[in-house]
Amino acid sequence: MDNKMPLFSTRLLIEWLLKDFWKISAITTVFAVASVIYVLGLPNTYGSRTKVSSNLTDTKSMGGALSSLGGLASLAGISLGGGTLSPEVLKETISANSFLAAFIRHKGIEKEIIAAEDFNPDKNEFIYDDKLYDVNSNLWIRDYKYPQTLVPSDAELVEKFKESLSFSYERKTKLIVISFTSFSPQFSQTVIQDMVAYFNVYMRNRDMIDFESSVKYLKSELNKATYSEVKYALQQIMEEQYKKLALAKTREEYALRFIESPMIAAKKSGPKRAVICIGITLLGLLFSIISLFSYRIMKKQY
Repeated sequence: MDNKMPLFSTRLLIEWLLKDFWKISAITTVFAVASVIYVLGLPNTYGSRTKVSSNLTDTKSMGGALSSLGGLASLAGISLGGGTLSPEVLKETISANSFLAAFIRHKGIEKEIIAAEDFNPDKNEFIYDDKLYDVNSNLWIRDYKYPQTLVPSDAELVEKFKESLSFSYERKTKLIVISFTSFSPQFSQTVIQDMVAYFNVYMRNRDMIDFESSVKYLKSELNKATYSEVKYALQQIMEEQYKKLALAKTREEYALRFIESPMIAAKKSGPKRAVICIGITLLGLLFSIISLFSYRIMKKQY
């Protein structure tokens, strides 16, 4: 019968733990001190959030007389039911890469997104990584690898921007929640406020082009129509398009309306320094135990 003793037992592990107590404590302390030094070097971040609702309400149905001209209305790009974009579609539209890229370029915040590494509240200005952006010459000086370019592309800007930006949809209230985090509380609030305002302009301009195109087409069809029923239906459709066009020109909060306006943060949202310190310290404790126990097991074997 093989009477070999097991390689290690619970009693042996406890014995090793007691013998290596001071070594484990020393290694864990080093990790703890390193974690404190690390988190103290992390800049504060500040978040801002808003809740918005769709301001594109449904219009009344145009009735049975118009339903017979569904094909004609479709050619004009018109929905006879008067339905508009749902909140879910608006959320997907405002979070689309194409819109975000246009917004970033419009606001000129490329360097804040890519090169900012901290914020100086006394001077009320961002601190930029001098390896990426030269503030004095206002030029990009960063190293890059293909397919990147010296000046950040739309794709790179949006990808970095989305690291600090989040969208969510509350199905119960049908509200869209937008959150953004940066090194500056004022900048976080401004970005959200300006984004919603720019989105309203973006949607208004897009819809006005559609409405004007529809009206132009309907006028052309009205001049060619011979039957009074068809003329009446076309006039009804045109009247509806004029209403939508007038609404687009006069409503300031065209697509999205603020339910909860973004505010300047009164306290930081990150980093969670205590959590980071505890995590790194526990990692050091685990590392020291595994390392010392592995050493003793190998020493016992060989």
